[in-house]
Amino acid sequence: MKITRIAPLPLVFVMAISSSARAQEDSLMDRPGLDVGLRLGYAAPFGKLGGVVNMSDFFSGAIPLVLELGYRINANATIGILFQYAFALTKNCDPGASCSGSVIRLGLEGLFHIPVEGPFVPWLGLGTGYEWLSLDESGSTGGSVTVEGFEFLNLQAGGDYRLSPYFSLGPFVSFSLARYDSGSTSSGAGGEIRGKAIHEWLQFGMKGTFNL
Repeated sequence: MKITRIAPLPLVFVMAISSSARAQEDSLMDRPGLDVGLRLGYAAPFGKLGGVVNMSDFFSGAIPLVLELGYRINANATIGILFQYAFALTKNCDPGASCSGSVIRLGLEGLFHIPVEGPFVPWLGLGTGYEWLSLDESGSTGGSVTVEGFEFLNLQAGGDYRLSPYFSLGPFVSFSLARYDSGSTSSGAGGEIRGKAIHEWLQFGMKGTFNL
């Protein structure tokens, strides 16, 4: 007599729950929707502020907070906007004064998720935008300077580890090329920057994404 082996009931239950969650995840990501992302990391400066002035003369780095709002076309492609506020790590401040700074970015981006099997999905990104950098110094000779200009190109790469059908978390790295074209000071002076030059930011950290 042939005996048919039946999987234990707990195992059948776990398999059913797993299949249901996977189907829910696939159906969510395959349809259009809203993606809300939050990034936290570290940014290293390269290049020049303008003329012969190096970015590294005034900044050792920055701690960026990035908020993303994207429209998910399908499981592979998302287009959207981003806003960044970064706390600049200043250096070489005048004796007896304290310094602080910020880097603000506003941009457009497109993200492409590479279709692979498994919970970890790699992705590539491409963006452009506009950037403002401010340096404030307190003290008797203090004041503030703000420079701004276009971010020509922002290249990104990372990976999403799906923790639930609605949330993923993973590492990212980005590299941007930009140029400051104009500036202003707290005293009212301002205008076009002479000796315009390219600068770069190398940024890396973690990115969390809510899929709605």
